Amino acid sequence: MWLYFTFLLCWGGHYRRHTLAEDLQLKMERYTTADLYMLTDTLVKITNREKAALEASGLRPLEKTEMFSLAAEGYRRLSDSLPVLRYQHPSVKSSMFGEYLNYLGVTGYMNPFTHEAQVNTTVPVFIQPFTTCHEIAHQVGYAPEEAANFIGYIVASNMTDSRFRYAASFEMLLYSVRQLGRRNAYYARLLWDQTDTGVREDVRRLSMFYRKYEGPIDDYSAVLYDQYLKANQQEHGIRSYSEVVGWLMAYFGI
Repeated sequence: MWLYFTFLLCWGGHYRRHTLAEDLQLKMERYTTADLYMLTDTLVKITNREKAALEASGLRPLEKTEMFSLAAEGYRRLSDSLPVLRYQHPSVKSSMFGEYLNYLGVTGYMNPFTHEAQVNTTVPVFIQPFTTCHEIAHQVGYAPEEAANFIGYIVASNMTDSRFRYAASFEMLLYSVRQLGRRNAYYARLLWDQTDTGVREDVRRLSMFYRKYEGPIDDYSAVLYDQYLKANQQEHGIRSYSEVVGWLMAYFGI
């Protein structure tokens, strides 16, 4: 029981923190399938552009320490115009439990007791920059997953490093096209066919990576995490991650 109260003291209060709407002056509206189509189309174009920029840059995959340092610098730069993103005590580490986390489908987490951001660096390198920015978003005070996703996107997409920009657009495209597919599979396929071959290859690589870890442990952990999120005022549970699409529409003015 003392662990639970320690958790509430160290982290649980963040679920009741002021919101994205207050901090960024954005308003999330109910959206239609047509809105979702427009967002997905926008993200397809951005992701294709960032993939081309990344390939043209010839940049090598990021080393862990370099990635963590660049992410912190991205927050520092953006906090000049958005003080709520001030990252005062940078602390990001590679998780020691990466291989185990793959069975749970976890790419990162924030330790609620030490406030360290832990990144699973055993996953494909092209998603790690966004994961790093997502976990730092938790550190600066955004506990809800859709909020951390959105803040992570804002920071990574505004960085000069194309590895971060591509990772951010890639992740948001997956959320958006998945949501569109739930409403209209034909529209989702139509837009997905417009993605760059390299983008689709990265999706295939990601799928093949996680296929090795599929099993009952993954299913069980998803149920537990879903209940945990619902207990902390995220009524949609694990699907709250996908609610970032609503904030993206507000951001893009859709």
